[in-house]
Amino acid sequence: MNYLQGLEINILNAIQTLRTPQLDDAMITVTSLGNGAIFWISLLVVFFTSKAYKKIAEIITISFILNIIVVNILLKISVGRVRPYEAVGFTNLLIGHLSDNSFPSGHTSYAFSFVTALIILGKSKLLSWYMGVIAILIAFSRLYLYVHYPSDVLVGGIIGIILTKLAIKIYQSNVYNKFKRNIIYKAKK
Repeated sequence: MNYLQGLEINILNAIQTLRTPQLDDAMITVTSLGNGAIFWISLLVVFFTSKAYKKIAEIITISFILNIIVVNILLKISVGRVRPYEAVGFTNLLIGHLSDNSFPSGHTSYAFSFVTALIILGKSKLLSWYMGVIAILIAFSRLYLYVHYPSDVLVGGIIGIILTKLAIKIYQSNVYNKFKRNIIYKAKK
């Protein structure tokens, strides 16, 4: 085990000292918000029905597509980092073993993508703060549950922010607007 990995395992072990039955239940619940992006997709459906949030929903959708490509297809597969519980033989898991690789945290990337769009484009500071707290709790839950290294979560958050900024640029581009007009035109036929 290299120095950085050892340091990250020490951080995860320190977080384990916080464990209580109530916090265990809370972290399992919080992390489940990111499972399959169901929570985020549910919010997207609500946003698409709101005139004030439709543009944000479109941008988040673009960022989620970018997340699938960058996080789930490119990085997780190419980096191939094993999860920390596998690396050290941690057996006190509160959730089932996961089938994909550790780096980067997809839960964190999707959460930070969503929040970044709200912070940049949203009109409600309260909603942005509320969703920001949820995103941070989801990121922390991945450490608490011993399924990600701190660097997985940190990089996941950074990727989420970057991909949302890229999604905004794509949304504003002439190419995307032409693509969107063509889809609407074909749908009306």
